[in-house]
Amino acid sequence: MTQLGKGPVESRQSTGGVVTVVTLIVSLVLFIGGMYLFGLAFQFPDFATLIFASGLVSVCLGVFIPLQLLRHVDGA
Repeated sequence: MTQLGKGPVESRQSTGGVVTVVTLIVSLVLFIGGMYLFGLAFQFPDFATLIFASGLVSVCLGVFIPLQLLRHVDGA
């Protein structure tokens, strides 16, 4: 007879726990910083295009990192 609960235990260990948290914090900073740059662009009309474009790149990276790169780290 076999007893329930006495078989081999399968456990999934997270290999990228700290990496995931640090990456999410960095991507959040990039996203919020990009939003700040959007607003800052209107205060400097001479450099508005450059500041707005850098904000756009920052927001895109802030979204791209968790959607694409963390998928490879977490193995999802």
